[in-house]
Amino acid sequence: MKSSRFILLLVVGAFVLFTSVSASAAPTGFGIGVHGGYGQSKDADSGSPLAGAHLIMNVAPWLGVVASAEFKFKEDHVESGIDFEVESYPINLLGRIYLPVEGFSPYVTGGAQYKIIKYGGDLFEDYEVDDSETSFGWVLGAGAEFNPNDSFEIFGEALYELNDPDRDVDNAIENAEDFNYDQVSFRAGITFFLN
Repeated sequence: MKSSRFILLLVVGAFVLFTSVSASAAPTGFGIGVHGGYGQSKDADSGSPLAGAHLIMNVAPWLGVVASAEFKFKEDHVESGIDFEVESYPINLLGRIYLPVEGFSPYVTGGAQYKIIKYGGDLFEDYEVDDSETSFGWVLGAGAEFNPNDSFEIFGEALYELNDPDRDVDNAIENAEDFNYDQVSFRAGITFFLN
């Protein structure tokens, strides 16, 4: 919960700071940045932080395309008294539709996600199986960008990820096969534009 409080504080602080600064319209062009956040899968006992990098191409003040790669730290799961962990590496390709406002651009976002999932913990110690799998899914969300000038932006967003992994981990491990990977995540980041 400390991570989600930090993210909320970061977003509120950015809003207060940058809405009081004279700002220009939402930047267009190519940008590169970093982001972090917190997410939790539907069936996880606890969530975990995530960190990543992204590329963005704002082709118009109302339209952008974002490609990102992330590392989602281990989430803990307990099923029938057996402990296991899941970490993942999501790769996203998302579109953004902005409502451009001077210095502040709320947006909706959506697109595709490819995810590499790795398992660990007590559940996998007794089985000789591949401890990783892949998943294809969809992402929907909303957020806002704060644009103090044309060279960088700060953003915050909430995403809902719908995933359905291959689940080819062996019939003996039913707990992992039944796990729901859909998750909600909150993230914030900064993008520097190369205009």
